[in-house]
Amino acid sequence: MSLRSRVLVGLALIGLVASVAAVAVTLTTRTYLVQQLDGRLLGFAGGPSTHADAAQDLTNYVNGDDGDGDADPPVVPTDPTKDRPSEALLGKLYIDGTYRAVLNPNVYRTDEATTSLPEIDPSVLSVAVDTYLTVPSTGDQQYRVLVRPAIDHWEVIGLSMEPVEAVSHRMVLIEVLSIAAVLVGLGLVAWWVIRLGVTPMRRMVDASMLIANGDLSVRLDGAGSGTESAALATSLNAMIGRLSDSISERERSEAQLREFVADASHELRTPLTTVLGYAQLHRKGAISGKRQQTDAWTRTEAEASRMKRLVEDMLVLARFDAEPQLRLASIDAKRLVTEVLGDAGRAHPEVTFALGHGPVTADVEAGVMVTADSDRLRQAVINVVNNAAQHGAAHVTATVTVVESDHGERVRIDVADDGPGMTAEIAARATERFVRGDSSRSRSTGGAGLGLAITAAIVDAHEGTLQISSSLGKGTTVSIDIPA
Repeated sequence: MSLRSRVLVGLALIGLVASVAAVAVTLTTRTYLVQQLDGRLLGFAGGPSTHADAAQDLTNYVNGDDGDGDADPPVVPTDPTKDRPSEALLGKLYIDGTYRAVLNPNVYRTDEATTSLPEIDPSVLSVAVDTYLTVPSTGDQQYRVLVRPAIDHWEVIGLSMEPVEAVSHRMVLIEVLSIAAVLVGLGLVAWWVIRLGVTPMRRMVDASMLIANGDLSVRLDGAGSGTESAALATSLNAMIGRLSDSISERERSEAQLREFVADASHELRTPLTTVLGYAQLHRKGAISGKRQQTDAWTRTEAEASRMKRLVEDMLVLARFDAEPQLRLASIDAKRLVTEVLGDAGRAHPEVTFALGHGPVTADVEAGVMVTADSDRLRQAVINVVNNAAQHGAAHVTATVTVVESDHGERVRIDVADDGPGMTAEIAARATERFVRGDSSRSRSTGGAGLGLAITAAIVDAHEGTLQISSSLGKGTTVSIDIPA
């Protein structure tokens, strides 16, 4: 059964139990009231009967006979319509079914109450013990009667059932109205529960089926804020969002991996082709003379060295992807950058390098201390400086600025050049592997495109950030920001 069906069945069972309880209360109350009438009848009869002649005492009392054998004047008039005030009736029932009224109830202000007579079937009566019956009358009302056997007839003592019926009818009316109110309340509760709990769950089930079929754009809808379904929908939507992001990230990673494999294959194919070509020429004897052999081995060695650097760079990236291990120590970032610029000036004499000073540095002569891995940070700065020298114009000025920011909490190293710059699309992907500004991949314009990728991995391992700002014709600025 669905949750909706269970709610409806549960509420229906509650309504049924309430109805059964109401019926039981009504019957129990009616039975109790009838037992009270029986007790009053027994009181009117003078107590329980011990033998068949005991009922005659009540008749003698009503007729004025005290039982001593003398015929005393009757106390009660023989005319039933002029009886003394009484709510009970008294009569005699004979074997042939003839009923003679001795005393009629006259406290009721209606003619029917004083003239209606009980209708009793003698065949259901006992000749030995008292019998209690609820019988109809010649009118519309009913009587509760005590029939007690006498010598040649039965003495009948009765009380009207009108008070019992009135109480019973009032109870039935109250219970009907109460049960109706309960059923209406249960209906409202069922509507409220289904609307706030079941219907949203049904919608979420339908949405989850769409998600299971691969539509991750679907989102779940709860029932208002603060409800369990709303909280569940919010949590599941967050989970679906993260799952969608993870799938998108995985697809992007797979695309990058395919691109990485293609780029790596492309980068390795050229040196391998060169080495293989010279080896085949040498094997076939096509290289003759010392000069040609020297040139061939020089080229082969250069390509092998280039292959080695490429493989080493990829191994470095693989280590940083797995779990980077840094040997942290307090170093002078300004001194490190100065040493890198000195080495770069000797490697690239055609480029002018200069060391700048940050605008918030208090003492331009003082060092800027930072906690970092000296070798890794040096490698990162070298990569950025070499990129500025290799990808700039014939006359490029690279300015390295060390800025102590945020009250000495972070250190930023800016490497700026006035070269041709990059487009915004290339600058946004500059830290990806094998991404180069020169789409032709000419060997004269740089390496394989792993320098900034390694730099980004090193900066990330130091919990820093790497930012690249560039535009065509206005140069490029690379900023390394790491905690001090």
